[in-house]
Amino acid sequence: MSDKSQYFVVKKKAVPEVLLKVVEAKRLLDTKKADTVQEAADCVGISRSSFYKYKDDIFPFHENARVRRSPLCFR
Repeated sequence: MSDKSQYFVVKKKAVPEVLLKVVEAKRLLDTKKADTVQEAADCVGISRSSFYKYKDDIFPFHENARVRRSPLCFR
């Protein structure tokens, strides 16, 4: 495997629960429903270290993203 990032589209049921909870914690922070990472992590039932471990590796997929003509790059 090369050192370049690879992306996959998988169904929600195939994603480990901890990753789904990280997405939810990020949503809580983005919508200001949680003030701190610790608060968001507590709300969704994960540790702060789990949040930090995966926060840059999972993003929600939006249906309208499929119709964009320009390539998307997530880092």
